[in-house]
Amino acid sequence: MTSQNLHIGPDAAADRYRLLRSIGRGGEAVLYLAEMELAGGSEPVVVKVLDSKTTITPDVFDRISQKWNEQAELLRFVHRPGVVGVREHFEGPPIHRPGESETLTGRALVLVMNHVDGLDLRDWRAERTLATHAERREVMRTLEQLADVLDWLHSGKATPSGRQVIHGDLSPGNVMVDAHGQATLVDFGLSKLTADHQTAEVWFTPGYAAPEVFDGKRTPGTDRYAFGAIAYFLLSGESPPSTPELLARALVALPQFAVLDAEQRARIASIYAADPGQRPVNLAGWMKDIRHAVVSTTTSTSQRVVQDAPPAPVAPPVPVPVTPPAAVPPRPAAPPPQQPAAGAATPAVPAAPPAQPVYAPPPTEPVHPTPPVQASVPEGYGPAPTAAASPSEPLPTSPQPPRKRKRTGLVIGAVLAVLVIAVAAVLGVQLLKDEEKNDQARDGKAGATAPATTGAPSPSGPPPPTPGPSASSSGPMEQPSASGSKPPGGVAPGVNAADLTVMSPVNGLGDFAVGAAKINTKQYGAAFIADLGCNGDAIAEFDLNREWKYLDFTAGIDDGSTHEKGRVSISLDGQPAAFSELVELGKPVTKRVEVSGALRLRLKVDAGCDMGKVVIAGPQLTR
Repeated sequence: MTSQNLHIGPDAAADRYRLLRSIGRGGEAVLYLAEMELAGGSEPVVVKVLDSKTTITPDVFDRISQKWNEQAELLRFVHRPGVVGVREHFEGPPIHRPGESETLTGRALVLVMNHVDGLDLRDWRAERTLATHAERREVMRTLEQLADVLDWLHSGKATPSGRQVIHGDLSPGNVMVDAHGQATLVDFGLSKLTADHQTAEVWFTPGYAAPEVFDGKRTPGTDRYAFGAIAYFLLSGESPPSTPELLARALVALPQFAVLDAEQRARIASIYAADPGQRPVNLAGWMKDIRHAVVSTTTSTSQRVVQDAPPAPVAPPVPVPVTPPAAVPPRPAAPPPQQPAAGAATPAVPAAPPAQPVYAPPPTEPVHPTPPVQASVPEGYGPAPTAAASPSEPLPTSPQPPRKRKRTGLVIGAVLAVLVIAVAAVLGVQLLKDEEKNDQARDGKAGATAPATTGAPSPSGPPPPTPGPSASSSGPMEQPSASGSKPPGGVAPGVNAADLTVMSPVNGLGDFAVGAAKINTKQYGAAFIADLGCNGDAIAEFDLNREWKYLDFTAGIDDGSTHEKGRVSISLDGQPAAFSELVELGKPVTKRVEVSGALRLRLKVDAGCDMGKVVIAGPQLTR
């Protein structure tokens, strides 16, 4: 339909909305772009019309009329970015020409929604190749927006009574993305209102309908399956297969996921489970695995080699079988004088360093994707005795009897053991120094040079003391790991307080920056800063490992911000936000959030063209 002479409206104003053109269809309902006269001008709206004179009988129309009105009224409670706004709903005369409403028979059910100016996901995806890191991040932000809003609708927070809201017909055509990158769910609920008299195939897009939909069942799990299908479409650029098994197989076959281990692939594919109860309950949590695989810079097959290689923990013994060949040449001169052989350990120390770089490669050797490299590592681990015996065969040229040669071999082994320990100590000290320098460089922004105390500090006064340097110097921070890495989170178990700004985020800081900021004339030396403008949300996650009890911080708007408000959210383990507030310029919020028993902490600042420079200042964890 393309006409400006057709109208629809309630009985009291039958010509209120002028229909411009048809833009979609769901079941027996048709979606129109329309306009209404308001304050001397026209404003665009979207009108969904279910007409009793189209394809359904009057009896069916009467039966679903009450359900329609109840669902439409429920949607009026939903107010949040990412969900289309419902203006009104009514039952009135069917579509008609101006002034002719009273001459027609039949009735129509009408839902009027705000118009979202943008592209639906099909057209939006067609403009992107995902060849660049920026485009991959853009897709991740869009999916994360949809995951957050669907989790919110399913949690019951959208309605005063706590009732869940289910979209019921989620597909790329029902998601609009505006010029600012905001994704919005549109076209709610009609499909499930008419589900009691027709088969689901009439109004569900193939590939996005969960198996239970064809039995007339719609639950939050139905939306989650459709969301997973949308994720496949955005990542692959192809329409999803029509069955759960084929869809799961197609997703994990994508290059981003094919390099993951079997457990990770199974966790990602679980969103397509035929049983709704087996699908992930929290979409935001599911997206963490997706983001890690898609945005990570290590997407080659070497990633899987590193993850799957079991010999990695045995890395320290590698130098023992490898270094004897390098040490063999200096040994022939030593055997004739038997006693000085023990003293020969001293001059052997400077001769060994050329062979010591062999100790460094084990952590990096698995990165080579070729099978021979991976196979060579077990050869170095397993046949160590024979490998050591082979290079020592030239030694029989010495006139010494076998007994003495055996004793010489013991001396060589002792010397090599001393060298290995010495090199390990040198490498460990160097790693400690490098890490301490990095911590000090980060802490320099805050000017925090005092060591952290081991007692529990007061949580009420940000900015908190920076524990980074003192934790580094205390020793236990690095030494528990044979590879020289920090314990999870980068904080030693004995430290009772930690500045979150110096801890290592799980997947990087994203759009957060760490630095100094001023809130309500007070200067803070260590803070997370998000100055997003119209870009996507800022998100950063940290491993807590169930080791902390409280997080204290101050949230506000930087005094130099051009806008005066912003939203800060803090959530734990993918659950609904433990803290979510709109902060304003000159009105900082100081808060303590209990994080006891939490594995993962998530900081989030919402984007928006009217949002200011948001600061999360002095974030301090205490045990």
